[in-house]
Amino acid sequence: MMRLVLRTRALAAKCLVVLFFSGGPLAQPLPVNYTVRLASATVYDTRSRGDDTAYAALSVFVNGNRTGTAIWDGKGWDGSRMEGRAWASGLHVFGTPSEGTVHVPTGRLQETDTVQIVFQILNSTTPPLSSSYESAAARIQQATCAGGDAGSAWECLAPQSADFLAGWPVAGCDGLVAADKLVYTAMQLRRKTETGDTVTVSHLYKGASAPVACNSSIYGAIVTIARQ
Repeated sequence: MMRLVLRTRALAAKCLVVLFFSGGPLAQPLPVNYTVRLASATVYDTRSRGDDTAYAALSVFVNGNRTGTAIWDGKGWDGSRMEGRAWASGLHVFGTPSEGTVHVPTGRLQETDTVQIVFQILNSTTPPLSSSYESAAARIQQATCAGGDAGSAWECLAPQSADFLAGWPVAGCDGLVAADKLVYTAMQLRRKTETGDTVTVSHLYKGASAPVACNSSIYGAIVTIARQ
């Protein structure tokens, strides 16, 4: 009986030591807020035979719930509208590099939260409504396709691109030239940014199906994720 008591006390002492050095059973990393940006796009080949007319939007979902949507206002790298929406081949920046105009905060994330980043870049002769961007983002978010550390979801999304734009006034060579759904856990983002690094995601988006009178577009896009 005495040996059992001594063993029980020794085990309890070990548990106290573990709890002391681990910070206790309730110690958890502090919630972290991030800003997600659609930073730039590079056109290697347009969807139209001439210049594309570009529109773009970015949405962030946390645990399946949208935290915000940012729609590009048409301003270029110098903060003006000089560049406009007529895109030929080359680099196109969504606003000034230090600020940009297409960014969404995640809100304070707990370790168990899951973040879904959805963006869309399209060629359209008719300016989309904000509700059109939101409906397309919701359809992309609900798709089974997912990218992230493993790569882009575009190859899975591209064959469904016309479905994502259902109800839009598309005509001619209108359509998505790039879209993605990037999925991360809050723990992944914390580990990637805990030394102050910014997560930079860069992928190439080869054209979705288009009418025969159109080109097969090739776009590159860069998304960044940074702690706040």
